[in-house]
Amino acid sequence: MRYLLVKSIVFGIALLPGMASAAKNELGEVVTERNESICKQKFTQELFTQQRIFSSTRNGPDKRRIAERKIAASREKYSLTASYCDAYDVIITFEPETLDRRPGDAQFD
Repeated sequence: MRYLLVKSIVFGIALLPGMASAAKNELGEVVTERNESICKQKFTQELFTQQRIFSSTRNGPDKRRIAERKIAASREKYSLTASYCDAYDVIITFEPETLDRRPGDAQFD
């Protein structure tokens, strides 16, 4: 009796990934790492997060300037490639070389 219960649980777990991919195929959307609609959602969310960091006076000038530079770099990447995945990669991984003021930066201290 226990053998049948354990066997059915093991087979159910083994079949679960196949059923999930079949459900995705029925929806007509293939989920991959470079899916533009998924990247667009992630990019938009991260862009809003960086905007909140930049806009909050509770954050220090360095943190705000990093957020400002991340936003600018991701927008520039999107304008060059028209890819939300590329822009998302930039906004997540961007590290500014320097935090010195540049023309166009917000003037806060």
